[in-house]
Amino acid sequence: MTPNKVSETSEIPGFSLDEGFRFGDWNVFPSENTLQRGDEHIRLEPKVMQLLLALIANHGKPCTRDRLMNRLWPSLEAGEASLTRAVSALRKSLGDQRNPAQYIDTIHRIGYKAVAPVRPLSASLTDPVHYARGRALDTAEEITLLAEYLIARGNGPDLLRAAALLSGFVEREPHHATALALLAYVQQIIHLYCDEPPALRITQSRANAERALKLDAANGLAWAMLGRTARTRWQWAEAIEHFERALRFAPHNPHVMHGYALMLQELGQTEVAQTMVRNVCRLQPLDGNARILLAWNLMHYGTEGVEEELSKARQLGANSVFSDNAECLLFHRAGWDDESIRKWHKIHQRQRHNPLWLWPRYMLEALTGNQAHNRMAQTVRCHVNSGDLSPGIAMFMLATVNALDAAFEMAYQAIGSRSFFILDPWMKELDAFRNDPRFNELRPLLGLNDPNLHLSAA
Repeated sequence: MTPNKVSETSEIPGFSLDEGFRFGDWNVFPSENTLQRGDEHIRLEPKVMQLLLALIANHGKPCTRDRLMNRLWPSLEAGEASLTRAVSALRKSLGDQRNPAQYIDTIHRIGYKAVAPVRPLSASLTDPVHYARGRALDTAEEITLLAEYLIARGNGPDLLRAAALLSGFVEREPHHATALALLAYVQQIIHLYCDEPPALRITQSRANAERALKLDAANGLAWAMLGRTARTRWQWAEAIEHFERALRFAPHNPHVMHGYALMLQELGQTEVAQTMVRNVCRLQPLDGNARILLAWNLMHYGTEGVEEELSKARQLGANSVFSDNAECLLFHRAGWDDESIRKWHKIHQRQRHNPLWLWPRYMLEALTGNQAHNRMAQTVRCHVNSGDLSPGIAMFMLATVNALDAAFEMAYQAIGSRSFFILDPWMKELDAFRNDPRFNELRPLLGLNDPNLHLSAA
């Protein structure tokens, strides 16, 4: 395709317009008559692109109607209505508003002026079809691929890097639905790996998911993030509806499948969850997060395969309290010995200040018989009240040592603070807790008695 030339005015200081440029939020590719913003690609009529180039070449200064007519419609037959229609089409494509003008301003009785900032494209952002020719990825694709890699590693520092990378990108490209949805995903999970209050991140996640859906109503990951948000509020029917819509739009997206599998596991559908998370591992074999979820799922049935999955997760970069908790649960099931205690000491040094750490010193003392259960319960209450321990984790710890009265006390406190770990009751260590009549009293408080609760995937 022949590029649209602007002859003697085809350059502004520093770069050539013919090679493409940035105009406000839009990337402009004259050789393709194309505008690109995030996931949007709009093809302009050649004459409309020539109009845009003429205005940009005179950027910041009024371009008279006569000059534009002479440049673009030199034949005597063309009337000013042609220019008016072209300006209207250009504004519509840019999403511009006349009052106030964001891109093309009307100068009364004179003509028009390009007012949005103009700058060259970044070095890696070439025309929008280059990736199809085996050439460099565009910036959006590079950033999302790097973010996916960092997320898959499953550790706090890499998730913080992914969040910063995506946040910076969507500030520059606020109309990129894929990046917004991926940022929403990071914001949903980052508080589990870093010492951050979850409420703010989850609120941000919901807002970014909604922004993504305004741009692309079929974005499966964004629907899944709304599902995860509903799940954190224990609005199970809404969560299921969002996740099932997400799966219709993105049936093979690993993040969608991972979130749905986690919810299935929380609701006791462990076999279906295992099938789904195994599929995640097949689709994305380098995902350390998925390996950890699979390890926890396998522990509902025993210990076979758990150590292998944890080893793979660590090799892939996963380094979190979840992998450490799982490893120590294996030690517990095998019976604590000198070797496992030695390994516990090393892990404990790393996690001892984490409120999600299941195996502090007082827990091991209670398990080995050196601490009475009532004394442990008192210790646990102190740590929960000081914010050093999640009440949901405290519930699991107390139930594991069969201090059921204290465990149910913590369960109610966990429900009040929205930190109840739904999946924990399905572990065999909590058989006595789950079989206690008081467990059924918790179900309506968790929204599990909702008559509309229906898992079609289960």
